[in-house]
Amino acid sequence: MAGSSTALKHPLRNRVARALRTRALLQPGQSVLVAVSGGPDSVALLSVLHELAPAWKWSLTVVHCNYGLRGAESDGDAAFVAELCRRLNLPCIVRSLPIPARGPGHSSSLQARARELRYRLFLDLTTELGVDRVALGHTADDQAETVLLRMLRGAGLRGLSGMPHSRGHRFVRPLLTVTRREILSYLETMGVSFRTDSSNARSIYLRNRVRHELLPVMQSLAPATVRLLARQADMVREDDRLLERLAARRLGRVTVSRDSQTILLDRSALIEQHAALQRRMLRQAMHALSPSVGGPRGDVVLALLASLSTKRSGGSWRVGSLVVTCEQGLVRIAPDEAPAGVRTEASPQPASSVTLQTVPQVAVPCTVTWPPTGALIRIAVVTRERGRALLNKPSSAVAIFDAERLLLPLTVRSWRPGDFFSPVGMAGRRKKLQDYFTDAKLSRSMREHIPLLLSREQIAWIVGQRIDARFAATTSTTRFIVARVTHPVRRKGVV
Repeated sequence: MAGSSTALKHPLRNRVARALRTRALLQPGQSVLVAVSGGPDSVALLSVLHELAPAWKWSLTVVHCNYGLRGAESDGDAAFVAELCRRLNLPCIVRSLPIPARGPGHSSSLQARARELRYRLFLDLTTELGVDRVALGHTADDQAETVLLRMLRGAGLRGLSGMPHSRGHRFVRPLLTVTRREILSYLETMGVSFRTDSSNARSIYLRNRVRHELLPVMQSLAPATVRLLARQADMVREDDRLLERLAARRLGRVTVSRDSQTILLDRSALIEQHAALQRRMLRQAMHALSPSVGGPRGDVVLALLASLSTKRSGGSWRVGSLVVTCEQGLVRIAPDEAPAGVRTEASPQPASSVTLQTVPQVAVPCTVTWPPTGALIRIAVVTRERGRALLNKPSSAVAIFDAERLLLPLTVRSWRPGDFFSPVGMAGRRKKLQDYFTDAKLSRSMREHIPLLLSREQIAWIVGQRIDARFAATTSTTRFIVARVTHPVRRKGVV
């Protein structure tokens, strides 16, 4: 592996060295923690950094996280990494990181919780070992997949900028301009072995579907898709940084007063800003009071701004741990002192306005409580036999989905003007929810209490009412996900 004359001449080594210099990712003499899973990307990263270490005078340490999710296969990965480090004469830290069940404050996605655990471990080790940098093996393919995933979720410039080459002057990604194909070619040329994670082939993860289904189609149309998306992410990131700096300056101009608990903004001055700056200014103000939170989603910010742009005063909205209140000529942002888990408006809005009632993303299986009515929505995977049996007993309180069509995690929220779905039996034609509610003789007040189950921002089920044909199970379905609701909203009122 390392130390051969072939490796010293391989072009990948020079490309990585050039990226390290031009982007100032690593400096000579630094201590570097290298995250190695045993897969091709991280093994290639370790191989290249090990070759460069003598010239750059680095001190390398390897860390491997074992989540134990794949049993013997996970243990085999840990043993592989430990043996690799023994051959390279590098210190190796193998840590078992059991992933906790989802609870308050935890992400709904298993992958997201694993990510939180390992990044926390990496930060702890930098302090414990006095490490200067943590090197991660993300490639251009990972970047392309990330951009596409965020595009599917309707992300703005921040999301479409993908992963940065360095984050917080601690984490660095030396392979972010290198494609996976180049990685595999390098490993084959060098005769370096690696491990294959079987979970990367499971279609239940959206990233895997993007990797194995969407990207190949795009590459058949444009072979350079991966490089183009990675380059686009770099350009978008620069645009985003410029707008963030401009928004910060404008935020200072519209801020009337500010302390550790409250920020008051000039309402008229905020609304006079360009829409692209309004969104950023509002996010920055919220982040200043609640820095531990990633920030409100784009649709929540747009809904807030739509309400603030009207002449009405007195509206109040709970967004995460904060309350945004529209006062006479002012916008007040302060901590939320209401009971946790309740996110309703403190005062009613006109029917044409946008509701912000939202439940966080949920995984499967799970039970979701819908705050306006106390209804319980239970979602679970069922056997093929059970799924087909339920198809023969249709009920408005039960939605039967094709698991291959439903993209996880799911979201539950109330309706918004402009929402539409494709009802079963309409040959794929779309219908506005407003028209559906009118046809179903559901009053305006009742509509606000009906939850919607969404799959990546697309309505999959008007809970207790109708399922969307794009996600509905059929007699040819082989994998079923079933959702049930107790106490759904009926035409006679809220039960």
